[in-house]
Amino acid sequence: MSVTTKTDGSSAAESWRASPAIALLRATRPKQWIKNGLVFLPFIFAVNVAWDLGSLAPVPGLLLRLAALFLAFCALSGATYLLNDLRDREADQLHPVKRLRPIASGQVGVAAALAAMLLLAATGLAAMALLDPVLASVGVIYLLINIGYSLGAKELVLIDVFAVASGYVIRVAAGALAIGVAPSPWLYATTGAGALFIVLGRRYAEVRLAGDFAEKQRLVLRHYAGPFISQLLNISATTAWVSYTVYTVEAPNLPSNHAMLLTVPFVTFGLFRYLYLLNASSEAEAPEQLIVRDIPLALSLLAWIGVSALVLLLN
Repeated sequence: MSVTTKTDGSSAAESWRASPAIALLRATRPKQWIKNGLVFLPFIFAVNVAWDLGSLAPVPGLLLRLAALFLAFCALSGATYLLNDLRDREADQLHPVKRLRPIASGQVGVAAALAAMLLLAATGLAAMALLDPVLASVGVIYLLINIGYSLGAKELVLIDVFAVASGYVIRVAAGALAIGVAPSPWLYATTGAGALFIVLGRRYAEVRLAGDFAEKQRLVLRHYAGPFISQLLNISATTAWVSYTVYTVEAPNLPSNHAMLLTVPFVTFGLFRYLYLLNASSEAEAPEQLIVRDIPLALSLLAWIGVSALVLLLN
């Protein structure tokens, strides 16, 4: 009897996907770690406060601290995703996409997920403590909110979106603490409003894409059906736009000639593009993927970063 073997590389690919280590890494959702990049946001707006063009000596040290903080948040967020998927593994099995997650599909066992969760949480908190003991407290708050979310807050209408949105603000606050600056309150207001817009958009997309199965996939979605979620989305989009526009004018560390208003068109386009994708894209449930894969949205983000940098550096 002859034995045939595949020579097209498919066996190797299947083996790579089936690797326990790779499956565990996928369970920590590295694609969503892009959100942890918010820790760098205060650095951009700390020009002429924590650093300036005339004295670039502090920059490498500041960026190194933020890179370490980024990795610490990757560990903490990975731990919270593991906890969430452990709690939701039965419900995820009913979802057309989430059923393929490593824990829901059985690629990662419960014991392995628990061990990795505890290790990641401890590592993330230890790294923050080494940077600054206050940052460790911020990390504990982040974990407590996410634990509460996984243990039941996710089933409470409105509380669920505020819990998720708080993670965005916490990242920005942690980034500011790491480099020793106190950003304008408007930066926190803008981040919070933008976060609510993104999270509510995800709920909107979940309801749209799940249809009659929405409640089975996520119990709280029954409260977001109908015009209610559209109203919330419109309010959050308007709040995000207004708060950012006011921030460009009122923040004391921004140019007094209000040149940051030049970035408002890019923010406006980004908001409009995201709204469009929520209604047209099959990937609207994963905003972090939209930012990477949608070229117009990615270009608007890059343009915002580029123009912001020019304005801050040249004024």
